[in-house]
Amino acid sequence: MMKVLVIGAGAIGGYVAARMLEAGADVTLLARGKRKAQLERDGLIIQSPSGDFAGRPPVIAWGEPAGPFDMAIIATKAYGLDEALAHMAPYLTTSTAILPYLNGMRHMEKLAEAFPGQPLLGGVARIEITLDGDGRVQHLTPFESFTYGRFRSFDDAHYSELRIQLSEIQLFTEKEDIETDMWEKYAYINVLSGLTTLFQAPVGDIRDAGAGLDTFRRAFAETNAVISAAGGHLGHALLDKQLRIVSNMSPGSTSSMLRDMQNGLPTESAHLQGYMIELAHRHGCEVPLLEIILQRLDIYERDRVRS
Repeated sequence: MMKVLVIGAGAIGGYVAARMLEAGADVTLLARGKRKAQLERDGLIIQSPSGDFAGRPPVIAWGEPAGPFDMAIIATKAYGLDEALAHMAPYLTTSTAILPYLNGMRHMEKLAEAFPGQPLLGGVARIEITLDGDGRVQHLTPFESFTYGRFRSFDDAHYSELRIQLSEIQLFTEKEDIETDMWEKYAYINVLSGLTTLFQAPVGDIRDAGAGLDTFRRAFAETNAVISAAGGHLGHALLDKQLRIVSNMSPGSTSSMLRDMQNGLPTESAHLQGYMIELAHRHGCEVPLLEIILQRLDIYERDRVRS
């Protein structure tokens, strides 16, 4: 039986943990503060079109003894990654596979630097999901996709064994070229979160006013150019695909970053838009629209810290 530590027991982490528990994995949740208290009091509760779940997996906080683990799944917000990097080591062996489900790509650099030689997977989560006020995980639409694949420092035998174990968990789909999947998700979320927060509006309002869809075109074109310059592989005719997705989105579609901003919460802007601008400067790309988006997000974060 695979022993798994899920670091970050919010919506994504809680959902992954539930589906792994259903498949027979031995899962421990790592949480803190209010979330840890909720889980200890009420258990892990999932309400989903794919099937509800209620269970009481073990919950630990940083520093509490547990393990050893075959896999560590990181499902924190991006701004929680540094804390995880500082405290993860006692829960890892040299063969513990790390699978992050974070947005963007900066975390892959940080993980490789913090744990050189550690088996590292790439992962992409696509799901509309949130925590309600009582700490229950609410899966909002039937669609869900959790891909994974070998990223670095995996020998063939170890990866083959892991694939067999993950194949028994219906949630996961292996991607042979996980990096392409990760870059494409990063490009999409960089633009969607960036424009919805810049304009403080849902997709339909942005798409149907002023420059309309051309604003999305400019933002995607700048983003894709940066990723290509940084050596990221993108699928064929990606820009057309991105614009088709935006064209077909419901008018009220928005982003979790805009919801965080509206609620006065921290955003993942440094990890997403900040890293994209860092890559642009590193590789000599001109990105005027992305620069304006990051400026807006920086203003919000400074105001939030001061208030």
